[in-house]
Amino acid sequence: MNAFICVALLVATAFASPIKDEAVVDVVQDTEGYFKYSFVSKNITREEERQHDGSIKGFFSFVDDSGTRQTIHYTSGPDGFAAEGDSIPADLPEVADARKQHKVISEKIRSLLPALKSNNLVDELPEVPLTKEEFLEAVSEALNPSINVAVPDSPEVAEAKKEFYKSFQTALE
Repeated sequence: MNAFICVALLVATAFASPIKDEAVVDVVQDTEGYFKYSFVSKNITREEERQHDGSIKGFFSFVDDSGTRQTIHYTSGPDGFAAEGDSIPADLPEVADARKQHKVISEKIRSLLPALKSNNLVDELPEVPLTKEEFLEAVSEALNPSINVAVPDSPEVAEAKKEFYKSFQTALE
């Protein structure tokens, strides 16, 4: 009887052992900065490739808690880092507006630089050897005044400021 129990326990243990998640890894690279890396398993996949110019593109995917495969594609290079995927939340309206405003400002400032350079006001970028007044004038021309509006205090912040200033004045006395 004891032998039967031991055999039954061994069989139950064998069937209860976790299934191994085997992975395949592949790496290719040269001596000039190029590489390609891939990792593939049951629940996770990642692939990345770096070009000789330093730019990188790739993706990774994983199975989330609900069993859905999520995939994120990304690039990185002279224009910065960018990622795309259904699981990346969209910008809030305020962030989207700020991005648009930043783009407008950047384009206006970039449009001024050739004129500044042609008038020998700028020797080379990114250093801009202008007087403070010249710099402020160039920037003020480029900026949209409606962008530089102070954010009004909420009632809570206004009340907290009053309390702070009151306690500060008390501490000074």
